Amino acid sequence: MEQARGITILIVGVLCTGCAPSDWQTSTLMDSGTNGTEAVQLVVNHRSEWRVLWLEGSTDLPDGAYVNYRVTHEIAEKMPSEEWPAENLMTVGRAAVEKSAYWARVNTLNWPSGEVHIHIQFPLPPQPPEVDERYGAFGEHLTGDNVVDLGGMKAIEIEHVFDHRR
Repeated sequence: MEQARGITILIVGVLCTGCAPSDWQTSTLMDSGTNGTEAVQLVVNHRSEWRVLWLEGSTDLPDGAYVNYRVTHEIAEKMPSEEWPAENLMTVGRAAVEKSAYWARVNTLNWPSGEVHIHIQFPLPPQPPEVDERYGAFGEHLTGDNVVDLGGMKAIEIEHVFDHRR
């Protein structure tokens, strides 16, 4: 499927308990059409249910692509891990894209109230061969404001921050 050339417009409808549309974080990359770059959209949000944090995102990445995530509670940055009230105040993982969406769950059983950062990255390896071919094994076909250089590799990075309340 060929991407539309020009400016990519992202319209997101939100139906999420406890979340407002302004909570969504978006990364949109423009397809210049002249140097083999590819337009990519990433959206990330959260939903808390009882003692589970759901990372939920949408994207135009193909099925089978992976996004990496890191969830960090503010306490993980401020105190030694042996003093944490829960073992998982910093969690990392990968989520597969399926039908334009990706998701992950994080257990928040003993989390105290505080600020939480969700950090999403694409295309950290390994990726399926068709994803490597389309976006580059090291992200070399990506361009845009949210593309960062990670020591010779280009990646999209977005972050979503919210206050976790018990």
